[in-house]
Amino acid sequence: MKKGLYILSALALLMTACGKKEEAVIEKPKKPVIVTPVVKEEVSDLYITDGSVLPQEKVNHTLDSQGTVVTVLKQNGDFVKKGEVVVKFKDATTEANYNAAKFNYESTKNNFEKFNKLYEKQMVSQLEFLSYRDAYANATADFLSKKSNYEKLTRKSEITGYIGNLDLKPGNVVDANKTIFTVVDENMMNITVDFPGYWLNSLKVGSPATLKVSDLGGKNFDAKVKEINPIANSETKKFPVKLSIENKNGELKDGMYSKVIIPTEKRDGIVVPQEAVFIRDLLSYVYIIEDGKAKRIEVTTGAVAKPNIEILKGELNAGDKVVSDGIFGLADGDEVTINNETK
Repeated sequence: MKKGLYILSALALLMTACGKKEEAVIEKPKKPVIVTPVVKEEVSDLYITDGSVLPQEKVNHTLDSQGTVVTVLKQNGDFVKKGEVVVKFKDATTEANYNAAKFNYESTKNNFEKFNKLYEKQMVSQLEFLSYRDAYANATADFLSKKSNYEKLTRKSEITGYIGNLDLKPGNVVDANKTIFTVVDENMMNITVDFPGYWLNSLKVGSPATLKVSDLGGKNFDAKVKEINPIANSETKKFPVKLSIENKNGELKDGMYSKVIIPTEKRDGIVVPQEAVFIRDLLSYVYIIEDGKAKRIEVTTGAVAKPNIEILKGELNAGDKVVSDGIFGLADGDEVTINNETK
């Protein structure tokens, strides 16, 4: 009887051991990934700098003489057309000077016209004629100057755009040559940056650039090179380059800070999707698929050409398949299932 129990126990142990052995050889599930072919395409290095956006046209409006505010017809942010009245002033001295200059102009004009006819008939000397001609010329110049000062008491916008820096009310006295308001045309904006000389020959008028405006949540704007100054800045030793930006929706404002990204030298390079590159212990890697398994390869990245990034060093060739989705939890040597392939 005991012998039979021993046999049953041995069989039970054997079956348990076999069960554990069977459990040990259960295959690990393959990890699902999405792959993208490695391709060769044109890339370029990027020069990244920063600066402030300025309107292409900006006019500070002043008075040529002192004046007292009578009426303010606009306010900051208002759209004005060229020639629209913004502020009306008065100044007794300016008005008196204008009236006196106008009277003198009309008087000398009449005298000149009279003596011009007499001179044509040779009834007065050339010296006498020239004195009246010169007096008329001087009176004309003085009148035009005084007229300009007087007309500026009714201060009109010199360009079409939006008003800023207007802080006046009736009764305020404004000194000569002080800015009374500014008008900016925001349709086109400019930004000027210093550009390194070793890349200057790769740049030309019309070359593309990108603005990343922090004041607008990092929104990107397309820009183009408008001017390239061939003379380096004496302090930075770099060359001023002006970019123009079309401001269709009026989002860009005078003085907004922006990061500027300018592509430079172009070349053929190996590129992969940016999301295919991951960092481990400060080193960059990608996974490629070989024989149904993930193989981790160390790489050195180069220029960013969104949505791709250049691979400068690494065992990658055009046509290799890199994992672009499913990297999380993936390890070197894991078997994978390719859910789909993007091209």
